[in-house]
Amino acid sequence: MGIYGFLLFWLAAESVGVPLPDEAVLLTVGFLAHEGTVQLAPAMACAAAGAVIGSSVSYTVGLRLGRPVVARIAARIGIKGDRLQSAEDWMRRRGGMGVFLTRVLPIARNVASYAAGIAAIPPKVFFPAMIGGSVVWCVTVLSIGDAVGAHYHDILRVGGRAFLIAVAVAVIGLIFWLVWRWLTRRHTSEPPAS
Repeated sequence: MGIYGFLLFWLAAESVGVPLPDEAVLLTVGFLAHEGTVQLAPAMACAAAGAVIGSSVSYTVGLRLGRPVVARIAARIGIKGDRLQSAEDWMRRRGGMGVFLTRVLPIARNVASYAAGIAAIPPKVFFPAMIGGSVVWCVTVLSIGDAVGAHYHDILRVGGRAFLIAVAVAVIGLIFWLVWRWLTRRHTSEPPAS
């Protein structure tokens, strides 16, 4: 029961804005699910619930209390005002799709829901997109951890620990590069504001 509670708390804290690496925790818990220490379905439910709770709090703070309060919170956890402004502008342009993407991509996750609230994304748009993205993210990363657990000994036998670490770093790097490239291409294709 302790791992499930920890997972819920960790994902909620990360989604509220605390700069915590949820990928490592989700992958580890997915691996533990394969080993039989935890069950995968409850882990998925707890992770998704934590992400939804944290994102809901962030969104509500942004929507009800606005930019000045969010900027103070962001500054306390090391998020600069220009990053918050950029996330807010992006949310205004993308709406529900922006909310969904920020929940499934490891970019601006800890400010995205605040930005959606400040940008006044309607609740009927925000909540379905946020819940859908949170579930997709948590289920996917936990499943990857579970799949790696299933082949862990084979991977170690073929390439050793260094190979396993190098593959993980390469996959994460590729994801970041693809997202950066996609965002850069989208930004350059948009007409300049008049």
